Amino acid sequence: MSAEKIGKTTGKINEFKSCTIIGGAGMLGLEIAKQLHAEGKKIRILDLVNSGENIFEEYVGDIRNMEDIVRACQGSDVVFQTAAAVWDPKTPAHIYDEVNLFGNHNVIEACRELKIKRLVYSSTIDVVVDGRKPITNGDESLPYPAKMPKDNYCRTKIIAEKEVIKSNNDGLLTCALRPAGMYGPRDKYHLANIIKNAKGKANLRVGDGSAKFSHVYSENAAHAHVLAAKNLYEGSPVAGSIYFITDHQPAENLFDFMAPFLMGLGLKPPEKSIPYPLAYWLGWINEKINPRSVFNTFSIIQTCLDHTYVHDKAAKDFGYEPIVSKKEAFERTLAWFKENNS
Repeated sequence: MSAEKIGKTTGKINEFKSCTIIGGAGMLGLEIAKQLHAEGKKIRILDLVNSGENIFEEYVGDIRNMEDIVRACQGSDVVFQTAAAVWDPKTPAHIYDEVNLFGNHNVIEACRELKIKRLVYSSTIDVVVDGRKPITNGDESLPYPAKMPKDNYCRTKIIAEKEVIKSNNDGLLTCALRPAGMYGPRDKYHLANIIKNAKGKANLRVGDGSAKFSHVYSENAAHAHVLAAKNLYEGSPVAGSIYFITDHQPAENLFDFMAPFLMGLGLKPPEKSIPYPLAYWLGWINEKINPRSVFNTFSIIQTCLDHTYVHDKAAKDFGYEPIVSKKEAFERTLAWFKENNS
């Protein structure tokens, strides 16, 4: 039996009939589309590829092209902006600027041009990571890093998030959600990289196992986006606000969290470990020699220091709580990887 439950909402609910999910073929975007389709909403998707679901009105296009955005968003009541160039050292710097900055700006301008009232933006916990200090039970009072990060993903997501929040005026209501480390079906990055490492020769843990990292299952993150959109109205605390979105507490060590997935796929979880100082030094050297490797100081810091967050503000302002249990999330994710990663 499913562990799902109906999520709570708070305050005045502002329902809508139609929406566009930009990036709707991706892990998060598709879950948003499915949840809203189940409610009978008119769904449009804009993405670089077709979702393959055949139940939505889909547009293949690029947010770097204003005409593609306008075509997909025409007539929508709400826009969910989930598209981004995600963290990957192999991605050229200009792609982050073109997609995460210029493309996101296009989305905002298209909403204004089409007089769309609500825009929900998918941000990331990485906008508050300064690359040095741990974050334990972080909340929305955390500042942006004092110095703009060199990492192009973090840099562009900070700038984009700021622009979205600043745009909350003159008829356009906006908010930004910061999902923790997201996993689930169609995960191409988070769990996929752990699986790739487990299949390789250097299958090692990093750190002493004490560091904790917050996760969120894709359906739970999608549920938060849906609730935020419904509670986004004039005078609502959601308008112009930012929210961390996490799963069930407490957070676990990254390798402990991933171990059951690896074992479920017939892979051996890493047993040997590299101490944090040594791993950082090796990562620093490796990123000089091989700047496109995922083994760099950024990934080492995220793994070896606490990076945990709470969603108390989202619970208070729009009633967010996870709707899928950890057990059910594990089973659904594992089933998808078994089917799609043979």
